[in-house]
Amino acid sequence: MICAVALGPAPAAELPAGKGRETFANVCTSCHDVDLALQMRQTRSGWTNIIKLMKDMGADATTAQFNEIIDYLTEHFGKEATGKDSPQRKKSVPGSSVSPAVPENPQVRRVLPWDKNPLRIGQTLYRENCVVCHDVDAESSKKLGPSFYHLFQREQMPRTKMKPSRSYVAAKIRSGGNVMPAFSRKLTSSEINALIDYLEFK
Repeated sequence: MICAVALGPAPAAELPAGKGRETFANVCTSCHDVDLALQMRQTRSGWTNIIKLMKDMGADATTAQFNEIIDYLTEHFGKEATGKDSPQRKKSVPGSSVSPAVPENPQVRRVLPWDKNPLRIGQTLYRENCVVCHDVDAESSKKLGPSFYHLFQREQMPRTKMKPSRSYVAAKIRSGGNVMPAFSRKLTSSEINALIDYLEFK
């Protein structure tokens, strides 16, 4: 489900063991690079949105399989998961035999160090929001959306005759398109600017 350059199915043995591993390998990695899951780290809500987007774009699986994939990705590639930990990991309370479950999706606001390295922030935003459908490292891409490779060095946009401009790209990010989702409620103006800074650099 996670779009990257198609490399063929990834062997299930390369994936963490657990329920959903075979389903993820069969449904998703026939077209997409499994390494991207290791980089993205999404909450359950984030993985659900990505899977829904891929389903809307024609990914072939049953509802039960999609739910199994979401469970698998959340457990092994969740934003809070590190190593063998998962969002469902329990923590013991000192002086108590009860081990309360950690909330599945704790609401943590990400702090962005804008003044330190905006290009690194733009790269992170690209990986979290754009890499699903767009490439930046190769002009020829098998992803669903056009490549952003050397976008601002081109004479015209990939699918229009308009010359690339920050204002046009920013508007496209905010409003979306026929297939592309709108990010106006997900990304702030500062985040969109940092993302465009990164695309200009590429």
